Amino acid sequence: MKRTITTLAIAFTSILAIAQDQFKGQYFCKDLAATLTINLSEKNISLKDLDFDETYGYLKGNFNGTWVILKVKKADDSKALVRMVSDMGNDAQDVEFTINKEGKLEMRLVGEQNIKAVDERKYVKFPKVAVFTR
Repeated sequence: MKRTITTLAIAFTSILAIAQDQFKGQYFCKDLAATLTINLSEKNISLKDLDFDETYGYLKGNFNGTWVILKVKKADDSKALVRMVSDMGNDAQDVEFTINKEGKLEMRLVGEQNIKAVDERKYVKFPKVAVFTR
């Protein structure tokens, strides 16, 4: 019985690590001129210019500040739910990452939108779904 539980725990951990490896690397969204750097399997991405030593990643681009991934809430083979916070710490946003059929990463904002984009020196709502490629 003890061996079965240990085997199941190892298998579950392996599946979670494989799922999170899908969400690792640097992605770019042409429409937003945004870069997403992530590694959801390990909290090892640092932001030297900010006070974040180790994070799961960050989003930089043509919008209000840098958004940092501080928490991975759920992850499976094609979806991950994370919590992002602005570099100022005053806004937080749940975000769902999905790998689509074409192998592109889709970033979907969950709930109310806090991320604001800048368009011709005006704030506009960040799109509900943004598509990133490697």
